[in-house]
Amino acid sequence: MMFYMKSLATKLRKSNKRALLTNSFRYIALCLLCGALTYSTHAIFELYISVQDSHQQVSQLRNKALELSASLSEETALNKTLNETIEQKKQTLKTLNQRIDDMENVLGLREDNKDLDLQDRVNTAAINSAVKATLFQLIPNGEPTPNVQLTSGFGTRVHPITKQRKRHDGLDFAAKTGTPIYAPADAVIEKVNSSQHGYGNQLTLNHTMGFVSTYSHMSKFNVKAGQFVNKGELIGWTGNSGLSTGPHLHYEIHFLGKPLNPRPFVDWDIKNFDSIFKKEPNVQWTSLLNTVGSMVKVQVQLASKNQEATFETVNQPKSAPHATK
Repeated sequence: MMFYMKSLATKLRKSNKRALLTNSFRYIALCLLCGALTYSTHAIFELYISVQDSHQQVSQLRNKALELSASLSEETALNKTLNETIEQKKQTLKTLNQRIDDMENVLGLREDNKDLDLQDRVNTAAINSAVKATLFQLIPNGEPTPNVQLTSGFGTRVHPITKQRKRHDGLDFAAKTGTPIYAPADAVIEKVNSSQHGYGNQLTLNHTMGFVSTYSHMSKFNVKAGQFVNKGELIGWTGNSGLSTGPHLHYEIHFLGKPLNPRPFVDWDIKNFDSIFKKEPNVQWTSLLNTVGSMVKVQVQLASKNQEATFETVNQPKSAPHATK
C-alpha cells in the first residue's frame, strides 16, 4: 500500500512537472507570438507612414514638374518673342544703315564717315543735314516767282527807258501783274515803300547773317513793316509800278550793303549745295558755316541725349509693386 502511494505521488509529481513545463512552453510561445505580432504591427504602421510620405512627395514632385513645365513654356514663348524682336531690330538697323548711306551720299559725306560708328555717323549726317536745312531756311534761295522767265541779268546794261549804260544790281522776271511773290528765306519786313517813281512799290526783307533782299515794281503788298515772315510765305504780287516798261519783278540780294548777283542764289538747292561757295566769293562762307554748324551741333546733341533718355525710360523694367500689409 505504501508502495502504491509512493508510486502515485511520484506520478503526480511527474505529471505536474510535465504540465508546468507544457504551460511554460505555451506561455513563452504566447509571449513570442505577441511580440512578433506587436513588431509586425509596428512595422506595418511604419511602412504605412512611409508610403503616405512617399505619396505626398510624389504629389509635390508632380506639382513641381507641372510648375516647371508651365515656366518652361513661358520661357520658350518669351524666347521666341525676344528672337522675333531681335530679328526686327536687325532689319531696322539694316534699313537705318541704308538710309544713312543714302543720306551720306546725298550730303557728300560717305568717304569722310567710313571709319565712324553708327551713332557718330548719324550725328554727323544729322549735323550736316541740319546745317544745310538751316542755311536754306535763313539765306535767300530759289525763285521768288516760280516758273517765270528771267529776262535781264545782273551787271552793266543799257537801260530800256533812259538808253544809257547803267549797272543793273538784280534780276528781272517777266511776271504778269498779280503773279505771287514768295519770301525766299525767313526774314523780317524792313521796309514797305509805296511809290510810282523809280523802283515803284518796293519791299525790303532783312534776312539773317547780313543778307537783305528787295522786290520792286510790285502791284500790291501782303505784309507790313516789322512783320516776321517764313520762307515760302506770300509777301505780295508783281506789277508795273515806277519806272518800268512792262509788268515784271526786279529782284536784288545784298550782303552787308553790297549788291550780290542773285542768280547763284536762285539756282541754289540741295543738289548743287557747294556751288554757291565758288560762285559768290564776297561772302566768307567758311566762317558762316562754322557758326551755323556750332549752333546746329548743340541742338543735335541735345536731341540725341533726349532720345537716349527716352529710350532708357521706355526700356527700364518696371519695379514690382509693394505688397500690402
